Amino acid sequence: MLGACFALGCTMWSNRLNAPLPEFVDDVPLQIEADFDLHDDSQVLQEVRNLKMELRDDLGIPFSNNKIHVRIFRDSDNFANFTRVHFPQLGGRRALFVVERGEYYVYATWSDHVLSDLRHELTHAYLNSSVGTLPLWLDEGLAEYYEVAGVRGRLNREHLPWLSDGLQRGTWQPNLERLATIAKPEQMTANDYAESWLWVHFLMQNQRSPIIRDYLVARRDKQIVDPIPLAIRTTIPTAETKLATHVARIQSADRPRL
Repeated sequence: MLGACFALGCTMWSNRLNAPLPEFVDDVPLQIEADFDLHDDSQVLQEVRNLKMELRDDLGIPFSNNKIHVRIFRDSDNFANFTRVHFPQLGGRRALFVVERGEYYVYATWSDHVLSDLRHELTHAYLNSSVGTLPLWLDEGLAEYYEVAGVRGRLNREHLPWLSDGLQRGTWQPNLERLATIAKPEQMTANDYAESWLWVHFLMQNQRSPIIRDYLVARRDKQIVDPIPLAIRTTIPTAETKLATHVARIQSADRPRL
């Protein structure tokens, strides 16, 4: 979800709003508020609530119950006015995740993208609150992977055509070492988000999820752990070549049957 500001790349917010919001849904650890009539049984909220269980089942982490504050704005104008006051450096985005004084906040606009936006930012929030700071590409790759709901194989169709086209034209080749050197969210391009998603998808969909699971558990338990690119290369020789093959395979599988 390229329109969002991710994890600790956001400036910490210190200007809390005092006015009460008209709608409140308490779904521990989510505290969901909206400035419009948000129905508690909406499909969006059901999918958002499923996310924590999906992360727990896939990644093997007992995620913390730290409260995460979620605020949804009725439209992009309301959201833009809010960010203009509180996050003037982060204009033009659909959603944000920030950490302020040890508490976790997600802000999003109600739109056609609200489900993927919320799942993306909440993935950051759950990982940050339970595991801590992760390498940027992995943090973003996991968020891009779990923002997808209701799509077989968690294919992020925003990224797949570009990746396939880049390989065919020779304008892109996977390079994990280069990706792992990116330290700031503002340095990541659309290409980097796509490749980050691809690495996570490749590992999660090819019986290689223990590489990610073991790394996250070790980080959560404050253990000394090898950089995850080293774990990938140790376990999967010629990882980039296999990643390129993975792109071709999933692109072919996603084509409509005639």
